[in-house]
Amino acid sequence: VGRFSVIKQQRLVGLMAKFKVADFSRKVDLGSPKSHKTGAGINITSFVPNYSLHFKQQNRTLTQQYTLVGTRLDNSITVIVRHDHRNASQKQARLDGIVYDISDISPDDSNDAIRYDYLTLVKTTKGA
Repeated sequence: VGRFSVIKQQRLVGLMAKFKVADFSRKVDLGSPKSHKTGAGINITSFVPNYSLHFKQQNRTLTQQYTLVGTRLDNSITVIVRHDHRNASQKQARLDGIVYDISDISPDDSNDAIRYDYLTLVKTTKGA
């Protein structure tokens, strides 16, 4: 089973469940990395938020966790946010002061009135 099929399995599990408004109690900042010069003339890249959304963290089953062991997504987390067309263009997310790269976006392309996007986040590594 490939690592992306695990993400699809998570999405299917989530589709079967109905979410409560109270589940979306935390906020995530979505944005992109931007380069700028410091006072010393050194180029650095830092996270620049574009907007914030409430999210629900998706829990994985043990089978899904074992499938991801040893892959790039081993220590990733999946968050669920309300569908927003802007989500597809975002590169990074910040949760609780920690910046993550967005490795996968699974948008909800249904015609439902309330739609959700699944974002797979991997902790940003400096100098990699």
